Amino acid sequence: MAKLQRTFLQGKMNKDLDERLIPNGQYRDAQNIQVSTSEGSDVGAVENMLGNVLQDLRSTGPNVFWGTNFGMQQTPKCIGTVKDSQNEKIYWFLATDPDGIAPTSAIVEYDQVTSIVAPVIVDIDNVLNFNELNLITGVNILEGLLYWTDDLNEPKVINIATFKAGSTNFITQTHVYGAARNFVESDVVVIKKAPQTALTALASPSLIGGAGTGITPILTNSFAGLADAKSGETKTIPWGNAASPVTWPVNSSITLNAEIKEPNGSIEKYQVIGEFTTALNNASFGDIVVSAATPDIPNVSLVWTMLLIEDDPIFREDFPRFSYRYKFTDGRYSPYATFSNASFVPGEFRYLSRDGDNEGMKSMIRKIDISNFAQTPFDVKEIEVLYKGSKSNNVYLIESFEYDFSANPQPVLSLALTSGTLGRVIESVQLLRLFDAVPKKAKAQEVIGNRVIYGNYLQNYNISNSSVDVVASQINATHSAQYFGLASVKTDREYQIGITFLDDYGRESPVFTSATGAISLDIANSFNVNSITAQLNAFTAPAEIKKFKYYVKEPSAEYYNIALDRYYDAKDGGAWLSFPSSEINKVREGQYIILKKQHDTNVPVTINNKYKILDISNEAPEFLTSQKIIKARAVGSTLTTQLDFEVGNSVVRFRGPTKVSNPIFYDSFVSKFNTNIYIRFEQEVGSATTAEYRVISGAQVGIVAFGAPSVDYPLFEVQLAEPLKAQDTWIASFSGIADFLALVFEETHINTSEFQGRFFAKINPNATFYDNVAAAFSGVANLVEDRSLFISNDAPTLSPNSFFGFWTDSNINTSVFNPPATGSGTAKPELPWEIVPGNPGLPPFTYSDKSTFVLGFADTQWASAVDQEANFKYQTYTQFIGGAEFKFKYSDGSVSQNIYRLIHVNGIAGGQPTLGIQEDAVKYFMDRDFDDTQFNGTPSRQQLQGIVLFRPQELEDQELLSSSNPAIFETEPQEQADLDLFYEATAPIDISDVNTVQTLNWFNVYSFGNGVESDRIRDDFNAPLLGDGVRVSSTIEKPYVEERVASGMIFSGIFNSISGVNNTNQFLLAENITKNLNPTYGSLQKLHARDTDLIALLEDKCFRILANKDALYNADGSTNVTASNNVLGQTVPFVGEYGISKNPESFASFGFRSYFTDKARGAVMRLSRDGLTDIGDKGMSYFFQDRLKTNVSPNIIGAYDADIGSYNVVLGDEGVSFKEQVDGWNTRMSYDPEFGISLNNEYYTFKDGSLWEHSNPLRSNFYGVQYESTVKPIFNDAPTSIKNFKTLSYEGTAGWTAAVETKKQVGTQGNPVASDPLYVPGITGTVSTWKEREGIYFNYIMGDGTTLTNFDAQDFSVQGLGNVLSHDPGSTTIFINGEINVSLQPGDVVYSNYPNNALRIIGTVLIVNRADNFIRLTSAIPGATPVPGNFMLFAKDSQVNTSGLLGYYAEVKLTNSSTFKEELFAVNSEIFISSE
Repeated sequence: MAKLQRTFLQGKMNKDLDERLIPNGQYRDAQNIQVSTSEGSDVGAVENMLGNVLQDLRSTGPNVFWGTNFGMQQTPKCIGTVKDSQNEKIYWFLATDPDGIAPTSAIVEYDQVTSIVAPVIVDIDNVLNFNELNLITGVNILEGLLYWTDDLNEPKVINIATFKAGSTNFITQTHVYGAARNFVESDVVVIKKAPQTALTALASPSLIGGAGTGITPILTNSFAGLADAKSGETKTIPWGNAASPVTWPVNSSITLNAEIKEPNGSIEKYQVIGEFTTALNNASFGDIVVSAATPDIPNVSLVWTMLLIEDDPIFREDFPRFSYRYKFTDGRYSPYATFSNASFVPGEFRYLSRDGDNEGMKSMIRKIDISNFAQTPFDVKEIEVLYKGSKSNNVYLIESFEYDFSANPQPVLSLALTSGTLGRVIESVQLLRLFDAVPKKAKAQEVIGNRVIYGNYLQNYNISNSSVDVVASQINATHSAQYFGLASVKTDREYQIGITFLDDYGRESPVFTSATGAISLDIANSFNVNSITAQLNAFTAPAEIKKFKYYVKEPSAEYYNIALDRYYDAKDGGAWLSFPSSEINKVREGQYIILKKQHDTNVPVTINNKYKILDISNEAPEFLTSQKIIKARAVGSTLTTQLDFEVGNSVVRFRGPTKVSNPIFYDSFVSKFNTNIYIRFEQEVGSATTAEYRVISGAQVGIVAFGAPSVDYPLFEVQLAEPLKAQDTWIASFSGIADFLALVFEETHINTSEFQGRFFAKINPNATFYDNVAAAFSGVANLVEDRSLFISNDAPTLSPNSFFGFWTDSNINTSVFNPPATGSGTAKPELPWEIVPGNPGLPPFTYSDKSTFVLGFADTQWASAVDQEANFKYQTYTQFIGGAEFKFKYSDGSVSQNIYRLIHVNGIAGGQPTLGIQEDAVKYFMDRDFDDTQFNGTPSRQQLQGIVLFRPQELEDQELLSSSNPAIFETEPQEQADLDLFYEATAPIDISDVNTVQTLNWFNVYSFGNGVESDRIRDDFNAPLLGDGVRVSSTIEKPYVEERVASGMIFSGIFNSISGVNNTNQFLLAENITKNLNPTYGSLQKLHARDTDLIALLEDKCFRILANKDALYNADGSTNVTASNNVLGQTVPFVGEYGISKNPESFASFGFRSYFTDKARGAVMRLSRDGLTDIGDKGMSYFFQDRLKTNVSPNIIGAYDADIGSYNVVLGDEGVSFKEQVDGWNTRMSYDPEFGISLNNEYYTFKDGSLWEHSNPLRSNFYGVQYESTVKPIFNDAPTSIKNFKTLSYEGTAGWTAAVETKKQVGTQGNPVASDPLYVPGITGTVSTWKEREGIYFNYIMGDGTTLTNFDAQDFSVQGLGNVLSHDPGSTTIFINGEINVSLQPGDVVYSNYPNNALRIIGTVLIVNRADNFIRLTSAIPGATPVPGNFMLFAKDSQVNTSGLLGYYAEVKLTNSSTFKEELFAVNSEIFISSE
C-alpha cells in the first residue's frame, strides 16, 4: 500500500479549486484554528484557536466587576470602537434598543495597563441618540479629545478626562461643569455657536460726566473779568444760573473760549486755560489761576464756554466696534458675536470751510461702557472681548474674562474701557466666520494634518425662496438734539433688506430677500433721525430653524461732505464755488454734488439740489483774479469829422476834459498805455454801450475850441488793439457834437485771501441754489462799509412838499469846487424821487422799472461853471459807478437787508423837466428791483436818509469766512460694481418673532438735524469711515435645500496642542475647505490617513489624496511631489474598479495595509503599497461572491488581529480570517463579534457591548460558549484513479477525531450538489479512536452507517438481496426467489425502490433462513408491502464491516473539542489503487 501525507505548511483554505486540484499544504476548510502563528515555535502546525475572556473589572483591591450588561436594563450592543495607542486604552460605543426599557447610550474606556473598565460618558436622556442598528462610522482621538460621527446625529467630540470624571456608573447621566449638571448636547457637539447677543457699547465724552465736561460746556455769565489775562493771575469765573452747578476736585483744569465776530466778517478768538484753586462742591463760580491766555483780550463783556480739561480721548481717529467670543475648555473658540454698533460721541455741528472739517464728527470718547453679554455657557473657560476699528480689518483682543463655572456660574459681565490699549491681533479671517459649517451629519471622518475631515456629509436645510417675503419700512423721527449728531440711516439711498436663518448651533443660511424688502429713504428726511423696520409676511419656519438675523444691502460707494467758502457768478450764467484746497480730492469733474443745507442757516435743502461739476480749477478763475477796475471817467464829445469813430478803424478821436477838470483821466493819455488798459464808451443819455477795447496807446494830440464863449478842450486820440466792432455803430453814427461817457479801466491781477488755500468748482446754478446759497451772499462779508464816502439826504430840512430832495456827498473836494453863495439851491446834488409836477409827495421807485434811480443837478446858477461842474460830477461819481455795491440808509437807523450792485450808470443830457431836473443828471441801474422792506417798502424822502457804499475789506491777521455756518454739499457716490453684499444688521432673534415688526438697530450716518448726514471722522478726505457694518453675507441663485454632498469632503481648522490652538470646530466656508470627488463613483464611505496621504474609499472607486502637498506631472506621465498650501491636494485614483460599497464597517488597517469588502463586486480588498488586491481571490472568490451576495446582515464587520496578523471579516454569524503571513484565508471563526480591535498586539472583540480579550487559554471558547476546532485537508494524489483509502493517521497531540468522505464521480470543478446531473453521493467514514504508534495516531477507516441520506449502491457495504417471491401484508416474513446472498446477516438493513421507484427502508433483518429462502424483519413493513418480482438491496453496518473507502480523493475533516491547546502537523492515509 502507498502512504499519502497532507501537511498545513501553506496554512490557508482553498474553496475555489476542485478537490482534486487543491495543493498539499492547503485545505478545503477550517474553523477556529490557527496556522503558522503560535505562542511557541510550532510554526506550520494547526492548533485550536485561543478563546476570549471578558474584561469587566470595575476596580481593584479587592476586584469588583460590573456584572451583566454593566447594570443596564437592556443588553447593549457595541456600535463602534477606537484605540488610544499612546495611552494604551480602548474606547467603545454602546447602544441599546431606543424603544426598549431605559434606553442607554454610553462610551466605555478600557485601560490595558490596569484592566479597568470605566464609563466615559453615560446618557440616559437620549442626548447622544445612539442606535444599535446604526454604527459609528468615523472615530478618532486627538490629544485626549474623542471625535466621532455616525451619520445619524451631529458630529460630536468630548474631552475624555472631563466626561470620565463626571461618570460614576452606567445608569446615571454623566455630570459635567457642575456636580449636579447633566450634560446636554451642546456640551458634546463639534460645532460651537457664537454668543447670541450683540454688545452694547455706550461711549461717553467724559470720565466725570455732567455739565462742563465732554462736549457739553458751561456758558459763563457775560463778564469782562478776563480782559488782558496773564499767566499766574487769579481770576474769578462766574457761571451763575447759566448751567448746572458742578462738583470738581481741587486743581481741576479748565479751558475757556470766546470769540468776537467783527462787522467785516472776521472772527477774533480768545482762550484762557487755568486751574481752580479749590475743590468745587456744587459750585456756580470759582477762582482759577491762569496758566495760559490769548494776548490782548479786550475789556468787553463776553460769554465764555467753560470745559473741564480731561485726558485725551481714546479711539480718536476711529469708529470702534466691539464683539466677543468664547474660548472653551478644550481650546476651541466660538465665532464672533454680532459686532456692536460703532461707538462714537458726535458733537455739535460746526463745519468751517476755513478748517475743512466738521467739529461735530471729531471723536471725543473717553469712556466706553460695554454690556449685554449673553449668558455664558458652562463649558467656557474664557470670554474674550474684541475690538475692530474702521481703519483696517484687524481685530484685537482688548480684554478677557477668566471663567470658572464652579466658582461663579454664569456671571453677569460688564466692562468699562478708559484706555485704547490693544492686545494681540486675532487673525483677520475670523471676520469671515459668521458660523462654522460643521456638517449636520457625516458618514466618514478622519484626522490628517491635525485637521478633522468629514466626508459624505449633510448640510443646509430646506427653505423655499418663494416663502420668504421680507417687508421693509422706515421710521422718520424728529431730530431730538438740535444740531448734535444722532445715529441715523442715510437718505437719498436705496436699501435692500434681507434675512438669514440659523439652526440651533448657529449654522446660517445665505441671505433671502424679496421685492418688498427694497426701501428708499427720501432726501426729504435728511434732517430727521431715520431707522428701518422689517418683518416677514406669514412665514412658517422649518422645525430646525431657531433664530434669524436681518441684513442690509446698500451698494453705493463712498461719499463726502464739503463746506462752501464762497460762490462767484460766472460771466456765462454759471457759478464758481470755492472750497478749501484740502477738499479737492473729494470731488471730480463730471461728478454731481448735492446741496444739503442752506448757507448761513441750519435750514435743510431737500429738492432740486443736485448740480454737476462742470470744471475744477486749483486756482481762482481768471475773471475773478483779472479784475478791470475803473481808472478814470469823463464826459467826451465827438467832433464834426467822420473820422472820430468809424467801424473797422482802430483809431478813435474825441474831445475830453482838461487836466484841471479831470486830472486822472487827462493823465491817463499823456503817454503810451500798458497792455492792461481798456476803454469803453457809453451814452450819457441812453443805455447804449460799447465793448471794452484794449488800448495800445493814447494821448492828447491837439486842442479843440468849444462853446460860446469858446473854450479850448483837449483832443484825444486812442489806438485800440482791434477795430471798432459793428455792434458799436451807435457811436460811429454820431453827427456833430454829441456827448458820451468814456471810461478807462485798468486790468489788475489780484490774489486776495479769499482765493488762497482754495480750489474752485463750476456748476450751473438753479433757483434752489440762488435761494439757498446766492441769497446769503448779497451782503458778503468781504465787503465793508466805505466810510470815506457817504451820500446823505438833507431832505429833512425841507418842507415835505418841497419839489427836490437834496443830497450831500461827503467826498466833495471843496478846495477845487466852491459853489456860489446865491441861487435857488445850496449847491448840492439832488435826488428827485420820482417827483411828478403837481404831486410832489409820491414815494420813490414807482417807475415801471424799479431797478433804476437818478441823481442830478438842479441849480441854474452853475450853467456857466462848466469846469467846476465837471469836477463836482467826477468827485461825486467816481466811486459810485458800475460794480459799486451799496445799501440805502433810513431814518430809523436801519439799512437795506441786502446789498445792491450797480450794473450800469447812464447820463441824462439836458436834464429831465418832467422830473424837475433842470441840468445834467445820471441814471443808475441796480442789479435788481428795489426790495427794501423798511416803511412797508415805500419810504418817503424824509425817511430815506442816504446811501452807504461798501468796498473790499483789507485783512491782516484776522480770520475771514464767508460764513461760520456755510452751505454743505454732499458728493454723489460714484458707481460701484453690483456686489451682492448684505451687512449684518442684527444679532440673532428668536424665530417666534419672525413675523413681528423689528426695528433694526443699524445706522450708517450721523444726522445733525440740518440736512447734513456725516459718516466720517471730521468729514475729512480718506478719514475713517463709519461704514455699513463689519460682517457680510450674500444671496445664492440656486435653491437653498438640504444637501447630501455624497462624494465631497470638508475639513476643519488646525489643531496644535503646543500652541494651544484647537480650530477643529472651525469650518470656514470663506476658505477653500472642501474637495469633491467624481460622483459617478458613488458616495464616499470611508476616510483613512495613511502616512501623509488621505485614502478615500467610495462605493465604486478608491483614491489617494495628497495632504498638504501636490503632484506635478512630468511629460512622461510620472509625478513629482511638491509642498503645497492645499490641505487636500491632487487626487490620485488607485488602479482597479473596486470600492467599499456601503460597508465602511468592514474597513481595518494595520501599518500601510488596509482591508475592506466590496459587496457589490463580491470582493475582499487589500490596499497596500502595491495598490489594490482582491484577496478574496486567494482561494475564496466563490465563497465571498456567494456569502457577500447572500449576507442578510446589514453590517460586515472588519477587524485586524495584530496578535496573529490577520484581517477578520464577519459575515452573518461567522467570521473569516485572512492572514498576511500565508497570503490566504486560514480559518473560519464560529463567533460573530460586534466589533474588533487590536492594541499592543492583543486582540479584542465586543459582544453584547462587553469587551473580550482573545487570550483565553480555554481554546475555542468564545463569549463563554465552547466551540469545536476543525480542519479539512484533502488526499487527492493521482486524482484520476479510484483509490481505496484504508487507514488514517495524524501527527500531533491527542484529541482529534476524523470524518472521511470520498468521491468517485469525476464531476465539475467546485463542490457538486444534489441537483447536479452527475452528482454521486460520497462515501463517508469516521475514525473516532486512535492507536498511538511512536507519536502517530493511527486507525483503520470505518465507513459511516448507511442511511437514506448517504445510500450509495456502489459502496462496498451495499449488496443485492434478490427478487421478492411472496409476502403477506402485515407479515414480517418475506420469501426470496432464489438463493439468499451469503453476506446477508441479522442487523443488515433491507431497501427497496417499491413503489414509485423511490428508495425506502423495508426493515432490519432479524432472521435469515437460507433453507426455506425467507428472511424475517424485526418489525412489520411500514407503508406499501413488497410485491413478487420486487428487487431488494441490503446494506451492512460499515463501521464494523469495512475494507476502506473507495474514491478519487478523500476529504478528511479533523475535529477537536478540547479546551486545551491541541496541535496537528500532518495527516496520513494508506491507500491502494482500486481495480474498479
